[in-house]
Amino acid sequence: MTTPTPMKHALSQQGKTPSQSQHGAVATPPVSTPFSAAHAASAFSPHGPRSSPQQIKKSPATTLGGHPSVPAVNFDSPSAAAALSALNMGSLDSGLSGFLGRTSEDERAKRLDAMINILSQRKGLVSEAGLERLAKRLGLEVFWDAPVGNETKKSLIIAGAALELSIDFQKDIVQSLSLNFPDSAEIVSKHAAAAGDILLKDLQLEDGQLPLTKSLAGFADNFERLAMLDKLSQNPGLNLYEAVAGVYESLLRLHHWEISKLREEPSFAGKRDFEIECLALCTRSGRPTMNSRRRTGLSLDYWKQGRNFKSETPEQTAEMIENTKTWSLLIGCTTMDPDNPVSPVRVSDKWISVDVERMPLPEELGPVVDWLDPPPTYLSTPEDEKSDSGVLLHAPRLPEAVFQAIFDPPIHISADLWDKIRQLGVGVVDSSPEKLTTFDNLIVPQASNTGNLKSNDQANAEARTTVCHKRIPNFPHPNESEEVQVMNYMNTLYIYEPVYGKTLTELTFSHPQHLVMMLPHLRQYVFLSILMENSFKDDASSNITFNATKDSPAAGSDTAAMTTRTKTNMDEFSGFMQSGPNGNRSVATKQEDAAAEQATEEAEKAPDLNIDVTLTILPVPRLQVVFPFNGNKTANILLEIRENGHVHVEAQNVLDESNMMGRGGRTRRVEDIGLVLEALEDIGKWANFLVTRWAQ
Repeated sequence: MTTPTPMKHALSQQGKTPSQSQHGAVATPPVSTPFSAAHAASAFSPHGPRSSPQQIKKSPATTLGGHPSVPAVNFDSPSAAAALSALNMGSLDSGLSGFLGRTSEDERAKRLDAMINILSQRKGLVSEAGLERLAKRLGLEVFWDAPVGNETKKSLIIAGAALELSIDFQKDIVQSLSLNFPDSAEIVSKHAAAAGDILLKDLQLEDGQLPLTKSLAGFADNFERLAMLDKLSQNPGLNLYEAVAGVYESLLRLHHWEISKLREEPSFAGKRDFEIECLALCTRSGRPTMNSRRRTGLSLDYWKQGRNFKSETPEQTAEMIENTKTWSLLIGCTTMDPDNPVSPVRVSDKWISVDVERMPLPEELGPVVDWLDPPPTYLSTPEDEKSDSGVLLHAPRLPEAVFQAIFDPPIHISADLWDKIRQLGVGVVDSSPEKLTTFDNLIVPQASNTGNLKSNDQANAEARTTVCHKRIPNFPHPNESEEVQVMNYMNTLYIYEPVYGKTLTELTFSHPQHLVMMLPHLRQYVFLSILMENSFKDDASSNITFNATKDSPAAGSDTAAMTTRTKTNMDEFSGFMQSGPNGNRSVATKQEDAAAEQATEEAEKAPDLNIDVTLTILPVPRLQVVFPFNGNKTANILLEIRENGHVHVEAQNVLDESNMMGRGGRTRRVEDIGLVLEALEDIGKWANFLVTRWAQ
């Protein structure tokens, strides 16, 4: 069975310093050469070149409306004055120079861009004028089809290079919508109806909703994705709707092939369609979807929370899995960055062969995906150049656009993995180059003893201890008559060797194989983040409990978190400095301490179970979990979070000959310890399951 090529673990020092994550050469294939899988795979070799995150210029796709330039703003207008006043930017009586100050032109331009971005965050309400303003801001042509005679319905026509959108209004309320791609191929036009339905739902009033409360934000987000493809297209010669649809056709062909291979495996015999589908989504090359979940465009789903949910019936389980949180890559196009090594976009649906697989080489095992390298797409010569007799040779021109993948939602990874992804030849966009923090602080932000979150300067790479008090339902075994009780758990997280981390928000790529190759490690860190959030964050809760009829986890009620506190070496030093001459603490400090103690006094009263977790990230994420088990015995389990979110049990002492046989006659295995954690996605509930079900 073939799986996405996993990234090898690189041997590196656990405590990676900022300097190590800011220097190094990036190994990328030349633009003129075809994509080399061997070169990309070398990025994940322990002996491959090292590099670290750097600031990559933000693409115009993230600017206002996707435009590189913004129309001039009249700051003397009443609307601008009211907006700036609401933003507490001071009076405009002193003129624009008073707000901008005596700064350089670059600094003034940055401040103006910041102001325009703030003012543009509000998309407005759904109305005739609001939709017309949005279309003009996106650079599209707009005209009205006036009503005839006594008709009250009128239509707004929005047109671009390869897009036509017609919206029918009646008394300023949207009645219908039609979306077309007139000059596009059939692989594009067949998706027009589904995209139009999403746009129409974004504009229509819901039950009980008034026109004055219908926001334009949902429609704007979906329509801007389509408008960006239209803006970068050129007619004739370059249709980016066809480019994205071609990637979808290739990934869909791969997805169907992987599902057929999964059905051939004896271990998956008897599994239902939704189980095979979820397995391919979370362990293979993901699931491509077009215009799904109220979002236009192409998405590559690669992870689902609660993927191993079990309910009373298969139908309920399938519905729960379908409605749980999904991690996706939103695939589109953006303008090329001159400093970016990614080659231009290519219009093709032949990124993978028709048969999908090829004969493996002697050193390769199992079926191998037959990736192809489509030829470059060249732009047609403009008419004015064709008619110029002085131009004897017209050099072919490449598009100034590249494929783009936006992480939805963004995910936190280590700086070491960030470097390896960049070595694939993709352009990783650093949304916060000036922010340097540790991976664990991205997942569970540090809080002082008073409960306030620390600043980035305080949350540095120092050892930390985080205590989180949770309330977890304690379910007895089905054969026992005890009632369900809510237990107080104290989860303690120890970070002795922090490593720096980054947040993946978007990247540019030249071949869909780039995305498939990084999926195994994306899932690895997504699952690790879920575990950390569910176990050590106040707002974390997951709808998982235990099935009352089986010796396995299932869906059910939630977890109530109580309090979380963090203590670092800096906290101890600050406490020492706040002490008086005789070691006595000040009155203000004593009051703060008293308030913190009072807030957690109830939770700290004799917790029913203490769980100590030590997290290390490099060379592979590991969790060492210690908690009381079976009387005077202490459970000590070492877990590795591997590619595709697989939990591997490195060492354990909870299973032996005394409890190897379950009450239902099933023999328990060491790997079941990891499978239970994969299903529950919560360390507290996982420990509860082992204590209540496996302890004798």
